[in-house]
Amino acid sequence: MALTDAQREAIYRLRLKKPNANGLFKHLAEMQQRRSKTSVSVVEDFSGLNRALSLELMREIADTGVAAVHGGGGGQESYLEWADGVDCREIGKDTDTPLR
Repeated sequence: MALTDAQREAIYRLRLKKPNANGLFKHLAEMQQRRSKTSVSVVEDFSGLNRALSLELMREIADTGVAAVHGGGGGQESYLEWADGVDCREIGKDTDTPLR
């Protein structure tokens, strides 16, 4: 499943709203391999946001329907699990310009 136009537009608007997140989106675009999960540490490292704001960003990404946030529990950290068929690299590459 490729990103829908609505999802692409939602991510684009999120990028405008949270300019710090552009580092994360750039990282996703430059990844060599597709990943099914992205940890809060990766979000934190590449966005430059603290842990609480990184978790908030993850929830906002999940609200677009391209991923779900899962709690790690048992000493593991929280992570974004990308929706079936969504290549997280598309999130970085295809959402940096508006559709119109």
